[in-house]
Amino acid sequence: MSSSATSPPDARHCAAGVAALVCLLVLGACLLGILTRPIGHLAALWPANAVLLGALVRFPRLARPAGWCGALCAYLLADLLAGSSLQQTLLLSAGNLSGVIVGFLLLRRLHAGHRSLRTPASVPYLVLAIVAAAAASGCFGAITDPLLYGGKPMGGWVFWFMTELVNYMLFLPVMLTLPACRAVRTERRRRPLWTAEQARKLLPLLGLLVSAALCLLIGGPGVVAFPVPALLWCALSYRLFSTALLTFLASGWVLVSIALNGLSLAPLDVNSRPVLLSLRLGVSLIALAPLTVASVMSARNELLQRMRYLASHDQLSSLLNRWAFREQASEQLSLLAQQQRPLALLMLDIDHFKRINDNHGHAAGDQVLKAFANLAGSGLRKDELLARIGGEEFALLLPGCDLEQAREIAERIRQRFGDTQVQLDTQTISCTLSIGAVVAWPPFGDLDGLLLAADRMLYQAKALGRNRCEITFLGGASEPGAEPPGGPL
Repeated sequence: MSSSATSPPDARHCAAGVAALVCLLVLGACLLGILTRPIGHLAALWPANAVLLGALVRFPRLARPAGWCGALCAYLLADLLAGSSLQQTLLLSAGNLSGVIVGFLLLRRLHAGHRSLRTPASVPYLVLAIVAAAAASGCFGAITDPLLYGGKPMGGWVFWFMTELVNYMLFLPVMLTLPACRAVRTERRRRPLWTAEQARKLLPLLGLLVSAALCLLIGGPGVVAFPVPALLWCALSYRLFSTALLTFLASGWVLVSIALNGLSLAPLDVNSRPVLLSLRLGVSLIALAPLTVASVMSARNELLQRMRYLASHDQLSSLLNRWAFREQASEQLSLLAQQQRPLALLMLDIDHFKRINDNHGHAAGDQVLKAFANLAGSGLRKDELLARIGGEEFALLLPGCDLEQAREIAERIRQRFGDTQVQLDTQTISCTLSIGAVVAWPPFGDLDGLLLAADRMLYQAKALGRNRCEITFLGGASEPGAEPPGGPL
């Protein structure tokens, strides 16, 4: 056998890992559904199909033949463990997989924003896919119900369709909005230990717990709608995944409590199959309200974030613009003055930039600006600010930087840029950089005074032949080797 026909060992191990992962995931979801199944009734929750569909859509690497085989093994094993016959196991497994396949084929055709429920139209698209998946399962129910339970085809279709519709609506949004592990780790690093704002964000969750308590105290058919105001509050306050998870927990708790007679719905007879199906469908449809609000809020927040970025950044270089630099630099000055720490402000100007535009065209000038922005912006610390404040002029604020550090950083940027070859369409060019800098200790005065001092040093560097750095020192304290305040170094 040729080597090309043989799967590499790592590929076989990867396929086996995918199959095992999907099998364990689906098997666990199946067993959870079996545990919520009262004697003589359908399971109050059957998460297996929605969990499988969500995992395949959310993590495309699982949607391989090995993943589908793992899911089939899980369905067969779960039904056999539950004591089902071989015929019943095969029919139920086929019904489960049919809905997942239809839902997967529809959802993967949607735009990524729709699949992750981050656009205003996401929820309607999701509902259409869920209805199609539930209808596919219902077709198997029309066959399975007469064969296994002596029912009628139409009754079997309605029963399976309603059951799958409810479970997809509850579980699938949680799976589709599941955040990546990297995003969770980044959010944890950014989050402070405890603030008053975080304490206020617990209020919607507290409202949800109060609504659950009212469900237990009051009872009656209306309890299915008690959590809705609190869930809408959560949708306005929390992120999309958090809202989807809380909606699932609240709706799932109501459904399980109804199935286990934990909630009093008198005068309704929850042992009646039509009443039970109607209640489950009603709870799942109510859950669409907070999901829709959360999707709209997510799209709104992303739009506002993009607008804030465009308003504060230069379009060509992706650096801060003059307005954003002045705003953030002023905040840094106030903070450094409180901490009694120094700062360095550098003005950087590309030498003979007009000549580059005249000789090579404005597109070449844009390439030079981008190259410098990438070079100067690499390795910046979180509190350092780099901005494009003019045509070929940039500003760099370095908090906590003394005279020697400022000189070292300025020289490193100047030398690295001088050694950089900027690739144009047919040739490469090199450029030089002039830098004017000011190092200051509190009290700083205003930002305009620092910018003016750095700008004077920049003009001095150009007057002395360009491709050099000139630094001055301002402030009451004196630096080793420094001239009197205001003098060039």
